[in-house]
Amino acid sequence: MPRLRLSRAPLLFALAVALVLASFSERVRAQNERSARNERSGRTKLRVLVPDGDNLQYMAFWLAKGAGYFEEEGLDVTLVIPPSPRGTRTYFDEHRADAAVLPPPMYLEMIASRMPVVLVANLLKNDPIELVVRRSILEERRLSDALPLRDRLAGLRGLRLGIAPHPPTRLRALFASQGLDPEDVLSIVTLHGNEQNEAFRAGKVDALYAHTPYVEQAIVRDDAVVLVNQSAGEVPVLKDRQIHAFAVERSFLASHRDAVIAAVRAIGRAERLLHGAPREAVDVLARTFPSRDRRELTTIVALYVPAIPEAPEVKVERIPLALTFFPAGMKAPELSGIDIGEYVDTTIAERARLRNPYRGWMIFGGVSIALLGMVAILRVRARRRLPGAGWTG
Repeated sequence: MPRLRLSRAPLLFALAVALVLASFSERVRAQNERSARNERSGRTKLRVLVPDGDNLQYMAFWLAKGAGYFEEEGLDVTLVIPPSPRGTRTYFDEHRADAAVLPPPMYLEMIASRMPVVLVANLLKNDPIELVVRRSILEERRLSDALPLRDRLAGLRGLRLGIAPHPPTRLRALFASQGLDPEDVLSIVTLHGNEQNEAFRAGKVDALYAHTPYVEQAIVRDDAVVLVNQSAGEVPVLKDRQIHAFAVERSFLASHRDAVIAAVRAIGRAERLLHGAPREAVDVLARTFPSRDRRELTTIVALYVPAIPEAPEVKVERIPLALTFFPAGMKAPELSGIDIGEYVDTTIAERARLRNPYRGWMIFGGVSIALLGMVAILRVRARRRLPGAGWTG
C-alpha cells in the first residue's frame, strides 16, 4: 500500500513555534517587571517591623524573605526588630518602619488607638497552639487522636497541664466547645517560656498547651505526642480566623501601593510553597535559622501547614473575633464606634493574586495555534504528494 512521506522540517518548525508561543506570556511578564523596576531605579526599600526575630508563627513571612520572593518582586526588605516585643507599638508610632508583622493583640490595640495601620495580608488562619501529652500517659490511658475530641479531653482528668500566662482564654474555648471546664478536668500550672519544656522534661507536668518553639521541642526531645491539633483546625471555634497579619503604615500604602501589592504577592507565594512543597520550605527555614534543629523545623512545618492560609486575603469580619480570644491577664481594647473597615484593605491581596490572570489562556492559545499550524502544513504537503506527484510504490 502506498505510504505518505512527510518531511521532518515542518514538524520541527511547528514544535518550535509552539515552544516560543507557550513562553511568550512569561517573557512579557518578566520584561514588564524589569521595566517597572528600572523605572523605580532599583528595588523599593521596605522596612518591616517584626516583634521577635525567631517566631515561627510568622512562618509565611520568613519564607517569603528566606526564599528571595521579596527580592524577586522588586523589594529590598530590611528587618526592624525592637529589643522586646513590647516595643513594637512604639517603633511603629515613631515611623521606624513602613510595614509590620503583627499578632492580634498588637493590631487590635493599634486600631483602638486609631493609629495609621492597615492590615493587608493574613499570615495564620488556625490557632497555632497544640495540646501535647507524654507518650507513656497516653498509652496507659489508651488515649489517641482517633478518639472523639470530648473523650480525649475528658481522658486527661487529674493530669497536670503546663501553660503560659496568655493562652488560657483559648484553652477555655477548647474545653467549652465540648461542654467541659478545663479547671474541672486538669490541674493547671502556669509556666513562662522555656519553663514549659523544663517542667515537662522533669515530670513536673504531664502535658503542655503550647506553640512554637516549645511544642516542637517537646515532641522531638521529650517524647510528647499531639493529642489535640488546633493548627489542623479540629476545634471549629479556633479555626478560620484572622490571626497574625502583615500590615502597613497608611501613608506608605498611599505612596507605594504597588510595592505593598508586591510584598503581599511574595507572602502569597510563600504560603503556596508551604502547601505545595513543605520539604522545600523546611530547607529555606533551615538556611534562615541555622541554629535551629532541623528535626524541630520539620515537625513545626508539618504542624503549621494546615494553619497557613492558602492565600493571604484578610477579611474585615474576622477582626472582632480576635477580641474573644484576647490574651488572659491583658485588658482588651475598646473597638466600639470604630469602623474596622478603615484599617483593612481587602483589595491588596486580590490585586496581588491577579497579576496576570490571562497567562494560562495565553499559553493555551499559543499552543493551540501552533498545533493548528502544524496540521495545516501537513495537509498542504499531503496534497502535493497525491498519486502521480508524490506517491511511491
